Amino acid sequence: MSKKERVLSWILLVLCAAPILTAVVGVQFLPDQIPVHYNVAGEIDRWGSKYEELVLGVCFSLSGWILWLVSRFSGAFADTETERVQARANAHIVRVIGIAVQLFLTVLEVVMLIGAAQEAAAGAVVSSIPFYKIMGIGCGILFLVLGNIMPKTKPNPIMGVRLPWLEDHPEAWRKSQRAGGIAFAAAGALCLVLSLFLQGAALFWVIMICALGAAVVSCIVSLRFSRAQ
Repeated sequence: MSKKERVLSWILLVLCAAPILTAVVGVQFLPDQIPVHYNVAGEIDRWGSKYEELVLGVCFSLSGWILWLVSRFSGAFADTETERVQARANAHIVRVIGIAVQLFLTVLEVVMLIGAAQEAAAGAVVSSIPFYKIMGIGCGILFLVLGNIMPKTKPNPIMGVRLPWLEDHPEAWRKSQRAGGIAFAAAGALCLVLSLFLQGAALFWVIMICALGAAVVSCIVSLRFSRAQ
């Protein structure tokens, strides 16, 4: 592993711990009962123990540790030099994606802790933070990162547009990842723009439609490329 990749690996590993550490520190400043669930309209529909924030922190950190493990052992089953080169390239991509995801989840954890504190102090009935707007902006940025990364992925069993009809067609794989990258980058840009104008449940559906639309477009385009081989 090169020096650059070791640095990225350590950055990801540190960021893996950030959400749970943030939660552990944050709950010390929360009252015993806080809002723990909201409906799609942003209304508080359940109150619970402040320690439920620790469960969320663990889940956020766990997602990062899974990505770190994937990047760390991506070349464990590579038998040829070509496979090892591909595994190293893909490990780099996983680290970059993991860093972006963990930064987003850490910021989200901080925002949720602040929101819970404000809502508990005010006895609020609706969320005090623009949760869906933050999600829209965060997902938009993540989709843009994914769109930039996808064209660089090499054939592998984990990442990218992974469909059966691409397994024996390297050129179709390459074109499919490029098309998928464009689709997710467009979805990310749309999420970012609409997040400036929409709010509430409308943004939730925008995120879902953009993600699903990019995935469907990637699948359809990849099928056409494979049939053209």
